[in-house]
Amino acid sequence: PAHTAKARRYAAAAPSMNLVVSLPAAKAAIASIAPGMAPLPFALVAILPSCLGLWQSDYGVSYGYGLAMILSGVLALPHCATPLAAMHALLYVAYGVRLSIFLLYREVNVQAMRAVKEKIEERAKARGGRLKRLPFIAICGFLYFAMSAPLHITAKAGTLPPAAIPFLALGWLGFALAAIGDAQKTLAKVGQPNKLVTSGLFGVCRHPNFTGEFLLWTSSAVAGVLTAVAAGALVSGAAWVVLSLVGAAGIDYVLCRAAAGLEAKQKDKYGGEPAYEEWVESTWAGVTLPGSS
Repeated sequence: PAHTAKARRYAAAAPSMNLVVSLPAAKAAIASIAPGMAPLPFALVAILPSCLGLWQSDYGVSYGYGLAMILSGVLALPHCATPLAAMHALLYVAYGVRLSIFLLYREVNVQAMRAVKEKIEERAKARGGRLKRLPFIAICGFLYFAMSAPLHITAKAGTLPPAAIPFLALGWLGFALAAIGDAQKTLAKVGQPNKLVTSGLFGVCRHPNFTGEFLLWTSSAVAGVLTAVAAGALVSGAAWVVLSLVGAAGIDYVLCRAAAGLEAKQKDKYGGEPAYEEWVESTWAGVTLPGSS
């Protein structure tokens, strides 16, 4: 009976013991894919998801974007020397997961978005065969790779400088703003696709999703650069510093153009309506660049 009771205790503990054993094993397996944060695996997880654009034109900049961020964060995690660096890598994973779930929900449940996707694909096909999409796919892949560059700096740093910590926090704040903004707008338009959303976050900033994402990626790059400066690695890590700045500038440009385009589209659609004019007067558009609808 005593042996039987002991065996039962071991059996009950087995799942948790297996989990403890499997986590280090999984970490080691992932680390072996990109030993020493080797650039090639990070380049591959940036360019391969972008190739979804060969299937559906918009997938390279939607699901491909989300998947590239997830994989970049996952590859960096085993190499993170500090908990703060791990929080930086997890930010990429969280962003990619959130974006992918949001895109899938919208594609499945929002008819207007399916119609937009079909129009994008029709225009892409009208421009020629799928191979003509390769230059744009390559640009997307390079951008995603550059956006992962700050992880190469923070993951290998023995410590993150105090100056970088607020920017890491701002990155998570940007993540929250983008997530809440997307969710609020999507839910508000259920059954009312033409509704102008002006409450909640939209009562302060007209484009909290774009603004939040701008804050996320800018803060990530700044955290990486500040870490390189504190570690005296501006020369030895110059490539990653430059790539960090290029990645942030690239995605921020895209986001600012998108916000400007949406501003123009909303003005065309709602301009002259008292509620719209009052909303524009009392809110901030966010960081934008000249654009068209």
